[in-house]
Amino acid sequence: MKKITAVLLAIVLLLSSTALFAFAEESEPLNYLLIGDSIAQGYGVENRNEASFGKIVANTNGYNYRNLAYSASDTGDWLKNLDNEYYISAVEEADIISLSVGSNDYLASSDVVLLVLEDMVGYMKEIKAREEIILENFSKIIDRIYEINPDVVLLVNNVYVAWRFIGGKVFTDASNCVNDAYDRYLAENPGAFYLVDFASAMNGKPQLIADDCVHPNAEGNIVLAKAVLEKLKEIGLGETTEPVILVEGIDYNYYIKYYGKFAGTLLTFIIKTLTGNLFDYYPFPV
Repeated sequence: MKKITAVLLAIVLLLSSTALFAFAEESEPLNYLLIGDSIAQGYGVENRNEASFGKIVANTNGYNYRNLAYSASDTGDWLKNLDNEYYISAVEEADIISLSVGSNDYLASSDVVLLVLEDMVGYMKEIKAREEIILENFSKIIDRIYEINPDVVLLVNNVYVAWRFIGGKVFTDASNCVNDAYDRYLAENPGAFYLVDFASAMNGKPQLIADDCVHPNAEGNIVLAKAVLEKLKEIGLGETTEPVILVEGIDYNYYIKYYGKFAGTLLTFIIKTLTGNLFDYYPFPV
């Protein structure tokens, strides 16, 4: 009788441990990776490791969080990065990736001044040519990500317009070219990635733009997090669209940091005025 009891007890313990192991496997948090430019990096927030939109998304949905995005990187940089073992390993481990690229192919390019001047006089040939480069590099980036990790869920955000008034037309034209490249890729490759609409979330809302007049501020990162959370809930990888804020973001002022309080404040005022970001509402079209 004791032997039978011992055997039954052993079976119960074995089944229990198997069930617990299976439960642990099922409840293991997903790995969330961000790659790309300073938007994904959270550059407009002082404490970006705690309050960028990616970190807010991870905190809200209980994901493991890793952010390898960095400032001024463009599609060419990320095409090269994805042949580097450091980045390959990160992509292999990811369950979900947020990719933010494209705007720096214009803003951080060596010939940005030429592009701006040409666009201001209505010469769109070079800007449209850059769209073709973005599309080619972007296509290769997508292919490479799925080559490394065929099962990953890929989110790609489009590009918003941070400037109105002076420079607004150039920023709008450049953003449209990036977004058109994404739309063209999706039209040819339906379901290749999930598009997160940062443009609708940010356009025409200067109160969401940092003092550098380019990046989202702390409030802007919350808005972007909500856009990502909405997409994740839509595809069944999240349960809420309301961001969980564990640490309040601190707005980052590039000009004050590098030029001091007096000169930085003056520069901020001038640049906000010229880009139409001085007030929460700008009454004139681009």
